[in-house]
Amino acid sequence: MITNPIPEHEIECRIDVKVPMRDGINLSTDIYLPKGGTKRPLILTRTPYGNNDPMRTERLLYFAKRGFACAYQDCRGRFDSDGEWEPFRTEREDGYDTIKWLAEQDFCDGNIGMTGRSYEGYCTWIVAPDRHPALKAIIPIVPLPDPVVNVPYQNGVLFWNMIVWGFMVHARTNQNTSLINWPQVYKHVPLRTLDKHIGMDSKTWQHWMDHPTFDDWWKKVCYMHQWNKVDIPVMHICGWYDDDGISTYMNFPGMRENAPNQETKDNQQLIVGCWPHKTNISSVVGEIDFGPQALIDLNDIMLKFFAKHLAGEEHYTKPDPRCRLFIMGENRWYGFDDFPIPGAKITKFFLKSDGNANSLFGDGVLSEEMQSDDEKPDKYIYDPDNPVPYVTDPIELQLGEACDQQSIERRPDVLVYTSAPLKRDMVACGRVFVELYFSTDVKGTDFTGKLVDVYPDGRAIQVCDGIQRAEYRNSLETPEWLEKDKIYKLTIDLWATGLRFLKGHSIRLEIASSAVPKFTRHLNTDNDPADETNPIKANHVVYHDSNHASALIMDIIPEKILEKAVIE
Repeated sequence: MITNPIPEHEIECRIDVKVPMRDGINLSTDIYLPKGGTKRPLILTRTPYGNNDPMRTERLLYFAKRGFACAYQDCRGRFDSDGEWEPFRTEREDGYDTIKWLAEQDFCDGNIGMTGRSYEGYCTWIVAPDRHPALKAIIPIVPLPDPVVNVPYQNGVLFWNMIVWGFMVHARTNQNTSLINWPQVYKHVPLRTLDKHIGMDSKTWQHWMDHPTFDDWWKKVCYMHQWNKVDIPVMHICGWYDDDGISTYMNFPGMRENAPNQETKDNQQLIVGCWPHKTNISSVVGEIDFGPQALIDLNDIMLKFFAKHLAGEEHYTKPDPRCRLFIMGENRWYGFDDFPIPGAKITKFFLKSDGNANSLFGDGVLSEEMQSDDEKPDKYIYDPDNPVPYVTDPIELQLGEACDQQSIERRPDVLVYTSAPLKRDMVACGRVFVELYFSTDVKGTDFTGKLVDVYPDGRAIQVCDGIQRAEYRNSLETPEWLEKDKIYKLTIDLWATGLRFLKGHSIRLEIASSAVPKFTRHLNTDNDPADETNPIKANHVVYHDSNHASALIMDIIPEKILEKAVIE
């Protein structure tokens, strides 16, 4: 046996090995080898965060002590690697060249896997469609998706936190984000000069400002349209509260449906915990502690997956479920055959009111009963100079946790729709969307949605949320500007959740048009958002009559399915 769950190997370290790229640039790579000189399967991680970070290094050392060769590489232009750093642009070619070089070394047996979290996960995915033959399996952990799906743009809206991330990774080493008083720059205009406003001259930021749509510049660094070319096993990992989770919710079903053969489709695995972006570190997310069972031995799970697919060795005592999902609220792990979960009931909760759904003190209701013909629409004013705040600390680089939203819901520019207290538990597990019918008096604007779990004591705990730029409602490539007072339909993607809404709790939906500082505010004009400096107010109308059935849409899981799926 090459691999062993027991850490039996001493480690030989080779630090700052220069791996040549096709253009002559050398990338610094630290290599960890079990002593003994035997050729072994290898696990690679590529990072912009420094390959000497002890916390990040810990996982690769775990694998090395158990029989794998491991390599940890600084991305181009970062830390000890040569070249110029610009996010996304060279990771496909650099990743391929690195795998090719490693596969030819005397410590590698020609079987290579990749893993990594966040941007490292993007580096893992981007090489998969046109992979080197030595790449045999990957475990992307909360990987960044295609850049227009989440970062730096999400559904047409600039992910404001990317200026924080861009500052942190500016130049060769990590910068100190606590130096900036971020709340003071939330309203800075124009966006194009935001980099200089906080003290850096960033070519990357300027490129992002130049490319707000899904154009050819972005398409060159995307991968999610190529699932049909990815012919390797993949273990997909994220958390319900992770602000990059959309990649996992799309990549897993994308691979299950589009992978080039049935064997590869069958070799997809999914793990979703309650976690935020710091995966499997703490059971506490915001204000809620989901219990010690929320944390799992993720390294052991990953080891078994790599042992099987890189070394052909089984360490399983029993088959793992294809999908291992943590249901919050009851705080228990379940195993399912697929995701979305087979047998889930796609359920619509319709928006209702008498025209006064403004704030939690209004008359907004969520109901499974269809709207009537004579329901009055709800109206609110979106003022970019007074945007709806988003509960977060931008320095943490985590946007969206289980936090109380009552202060947000007191605002008149937030429409609040709440169900009656539930008479029995209701389990939502899967994707979450809002279908919204609206009109406005501006040419461009945003709409946000937020799913909330309302406790009997009044606490309103955020579950998941999303945003859609209205002019990109049909395509991220070309804006379709709005006509005054015309009724439109758009879909807001709230991503996903796995939550048991307990008896006595209520389901709530918030609708607004801003969420600062998670997203940059729309200034409600049709000018270039990078250069616009003059915001205007927008008068929005949300319709929910029988001809305009605005609704929250969730996958509700029958109890009989759950009873068979508990992981003890």
